[in-house]
Amino acid sequence: MGRRVSDEINMTASRTWSGLGACRERAGLLLRLGHLSIVLLLALAPPAFAQDIATDWIDGERHRTRLIAGDVPGATPGTVTAFVEMSMDKGWKTYWRNPGTAGGIPPEFKWSNSKNITKLEVLFPVPQVLSDKAGDVIGYEEYAIFPLRITPADVTAPVQLDLTVNYGICAKLCVPAEAAFSLAIPPAPLPSAGPDAARAFAAVPRVGAERKPVDPSDLKVERPAGKPGIVRMSALFPGDPASAAMFVSVPDGRYLPLPARQATGSGSASFSASAGRVTFEMDFTSSPADLEALKGATVSVTMVGEKGQSDDSFVID
Repeated sequence: MGRRVSDEINMTASRTWSGLGACRERAGLLLRLGHLSIVLLLALAPPAFAQDIATDWIDGERHRTRLIAGDVPGATPGTVTAFVEMSMDKGWKTYWRNPGTAGGIPPEFKWSNSKNITKLEVLFPVPQVLSDKAGDVIGYEEYAIFPLRITPADVTAPVQLDLTVNYGICAKLCVPAEAAFSLAIPPAPLPSAGPDAARAFAAVPRVGAERKPVDPSDLKVERPAGKPGIVRMSALFPGDPASAAMFVSVPDGRYLPLPARQATGSGSASFSASAGRVTFEMDFTSSPADLEALKGATVSVTMVGEKGQSDDSFVID
């Protein structure tokens, strides 16, 4: 009797130790699997630098600005793209290269203290025409992003962008403003700059070989006989000609009249199903001295169609 009890106790103990051993094995397996899961998660996680490359927001009168950098679709290989982002209060606006008939302060960008930059191009997305009692403003309402295309001297080294922007914002009153930024941009690959930056970059007019079939093309310029104050421009606009628009500017920011589209069937414009030649005129009739002062100036023309946009230029003779 006593021996059977002893044997049963030994068998129970053996089963218990065996169960504890199995538990330890299962626990070890779970720990190993857990460790493997953590390793896999770390391997699949984005690298540590894949976070926003951006300055803090700078608060100003009725607006705030910051500088960001990152990758966007369509960026030129070998370049770095940064963006000046501006958020304004409701009803406030800022200006394009040519501020329009209402006047204003076009933005000015200075980066001379930056490092590892061979070239920096300020790119202007297609603007809006915003009309009020003071006249027409050419610019951006409540939100704007200005892309900066940077060519580094050494693509394998960081870019140090020290940028000062002078600009104006306007509602009923216009306020001059300045923002200074300093941003270290690591070499490629960079994280995405985000959807807002991508949309702004996609809205930049294309030039030369960058142009797509949907973009306006074939700019022609003439000074019509008997109309000394008129500069006439026409181009082919694919798609709906009602969407056609032109904006003009000169490098020093001087005011130019907003080109006015000429009526269909007047002899100034004719349309076809695929691409219509649409004509616009700049009218200096009331200010011939302004046109005379522009002789020899290079005029940039931004042409906006239904699905595309492009830039071209001509010299006023």
